[in-house]
Amino acid sequence: MRRAVLFFVLGLLPVTADAAQTQMAATLRVTIDGITASGGTLRVGLYDEATFPAIPDTALFKREIPKIAGSVVVTFDRLPPGTYAVKAWQDVNSNGKADVGEPSGISNGANADNFDGAAIVLQLGANVAAVHLR
Repeated sequence: MRRAVLFFVLGLLPVTADAAQTQMAATLRVTIDGITASGGTLRVGLYDEATFPAIPDTALFKREIPKIAGSVVVTFDRLPPGTYAVKAWQDVNSNGKADVGEPSGISNGANADNFDGAAIVLQLGANVAAVHLR
């Protein structure tokens, strides 16, 4: 009987650990508008202060949405709380590079070199942000 109870209790541990992990995480929903009818792939990156000024491929977390139009909501789940910034661009020719003239935007409408202006402080639970492509 003790073994049965022990196996039952041990079987519950992963569920309890997973539930605790979820409560300790943040979710970020980013609404992106200003997407043109030119098509291509929407590329969205989430950066911390160290990776923000670097080249676009150094995002901590990335999302890519092909064949986009209108506005889009992109979700980043299970994030550690902290300070981040979002960069997004519409890769019209789908070459994986942010070319001159392609619509792009940064959280809070900040300049490309201003992490403090783009900063979003994520708290535990649900968080929201918006990026307008220009």
